[in-house]
Amino acid sequence: MLNNLRNKFDPILEKIGIGFAKLGFGPSFWTWIGLILSIISAIMFSLHSPSIGASWYTATFLGGLFLIIAGFFDAVDGAVARVTKKTSALGNFLDSVIDKVSEIVVFIGILIGNFTNPVLVLVTLSLSILVSYTRAKGDSIGVDLKGKGIAERAERILILAILAFIPFKDNISVALWIISILAIITILERLKIISEVFGMPLFSIQTFSQIFKREDMSNQSFSSFSNYNRDQSTTKSPSNNKGFLNKQDNKKDLKSDESKSTNSAPKASYLDSTDPNETGRNTAQIIFEQEKEDKKTLGKSTTSSSPSSAASSTTTTTTSNNKKENKESTTSSSPSSAASSTTTTTTSNNKKENNETKI
Repeated sequence: MLNNLRNKFDPILEKIGIGFAKLGFGPSFWTWIGLILSIISAIMFSLHSPSIGASWYTATFLGGLFLIIAGFFDAVDGAVARVTKKTSALGNFLDSVIDKVSEIVVFIGILIGNFTNPVLVLVTLSLSILVSYTRAKGDSIGVDLKGKGIAERAERILILAILAFIPFKDNISVALWIISILAIITILERLKIISEVFGMPLFSIQTFSQIFKREDMSNQSFSSFSNYNRDQSTTKSPSNNKGFLNKQDNKKDLKSDESKSTNSAPKASYLDSTDPNETGRNTAQIIFEQEKEDKKTLGKSTTSSSPSSAASSTTTTTTSNNKKENKESTTSSSPSSAASSTTTTTTSNNKKENNETKI
């Protein structure tokens, strides 16, 4: 309930957080300081034990005083975290756990102090923890129960501390009775909120009639415990079910896109049997893979044919050039024939001269 009024005290808490942040300590430091002060408060409450023998009002006054200071530092750590912007999930978890430890320690101190019936202390402690558990369980299923209920931890500490200051004999007993009653009311309020969120009225005639309604389940089949445990392990909270289903849908879409891209070729519906020599492969897949390889080889042959045509063109040009060279060689051979003809004429002239000399 006091959490709903925290917005009105935010400016004051912000100034307090800035002041404590200037000391240089982080929010976790002030959390541990609150735990230490809670332990001191428990020790003060335990002073009324028969072994120590301190007066009941001294014990309750000192215990309530240190309890108020511990509650103050419980608010300081959150203010410092917001001012320094060091809020984290780990810090929130640590703060919640230490708060519960502090509360348990204080109740143990009251139990040792022998102020009231131990059963009342145990019941009050159990109900206080159950209030915190309902909030934690609500957060786990996506329902925010912060500020919901009449007696959260701040209210319980305040009630116990205020009544500890009042000087009458059964002040701690009255405080524990008030805390127990308010804790029960808080638990019922939170259960009602959870039931409304999930659309199931928890406190109604219809709900109670369904509880005591008997169904004929003789003809129904039931799953084994192993299947039930497996199903329970795979279930998730309602808040995360949508995200989980969206992830599954996205995976299915990706798989379908991949299958479309890879299986773009038409399938042979008449080839469904698997090849015994190819484990895990369909004969249709083998045929289509072979066709793809044939297409690849045809593409390579067409690409390789273009260089051969270029080579043939070069050979034709070379043959034409050879023809031209042959023609030139024939033309060049004509002077040689002329030279041979001149030699033959010279030899014939020499023969004539020899005949004349003989005559």
